[in-house]
Amino acid sequence: MNNTVSDGFERRAPVKSYPKNAFGLYDMAGNVWEWTNDWYGTYYYQKLASSEISKNPKGPQKPFNEHLPMAQEKVIKGGSFLCSDTYCASYRISARMANSTDSASEHLGFRTVKRP
Repeated sequence: MNNTVSDGFERRAPVKSYPKNAFGLYDMAGNVWEWTNDWYGTYYYQKLASSEISKNPKGPQKPFNEHLPMAQEKVIKGGSFLCSDTYCASYRISARMANSTDSASEHLGFRTVKRP
């Protein structure tokens, strides 16, 4: 894969570099992976789907990744500037990935929210 820099950015892009989506949100995918507050649980959403309807699920009470059972992992979402539709397996805003809480990189960040 080759980064052509056709969008004008080799790495991260400044906030609001691209148009907002239909919900008025900017940069929901492709700039940096975003930390969430939810612990990662391998089967959490599968269990949630078989139960009652949930509005704004908060994630499991404690982390569990079947591949790394002792890991303390949070959910990250959105993909990063290193992803493309042919490279990252979860390059879409509905996907969730596990990431260790002691991890850091230039393509991992967080979103702040301002209430009106």
